[in-house]
Amino acid sequence: MKKYLILLLVILATGCIFKGHYEGSGISFDYPMGWVTGTVMDLPGAIVVVEDFSRESTVFIFKEKANTTLEERYLEYAQKMSRELSEYCYKQISNRTLTVDGSKAYEIVYTFGCDQTQTREQTRTVILQKGDYFYIIECKTTPENFKNENPNFDIIINSLDIL
Repeated sequence: MKKYLILLLVILATGCIFKGHYEGSGISFDYPMGWVTGTVMDLPGAIVVVEDFSRESTVFIFKEKANTTLEERYLEYAQKMSRELSEYCYKQISNRTLTVDGSKAYEIVYTFGCDQTQTREQTRTVILQKGDYFYIIECKTTPENFKNENPNFDIIINSLDIL
């Protein structure tokens, strides 16, 4: 009996049975149970949104035609965010490279929002290229929730498969 309990705890800890799955628009990924997926109608390039309303956490996945190199697209994105959000106390937290769906990807984490009167957000953006397209994953939540939500973002990012 003890062995079964330990096995059950291991399965629960890995999250194997606590995930939903999305497949559509040429991609598939797992997402945390309790989150909901939807179609984005008014955001150019967005192919799917995944949200947990109770935790104010949202993940958008965009697809856009690649007309430059992956590194140039990443630098363009980072500079654009810095420029557009500078008056809202933009602060880059980290950047790194990683592998998503077998491809090199760039990641940038940043915050914006000067005080409680403004929208305050921490965003983790991952940009990768597959074939002739860039895929941009934007994971957003409040700065206070980010540490707790990051493992949920990992579920989506690490399971992304471009079909």
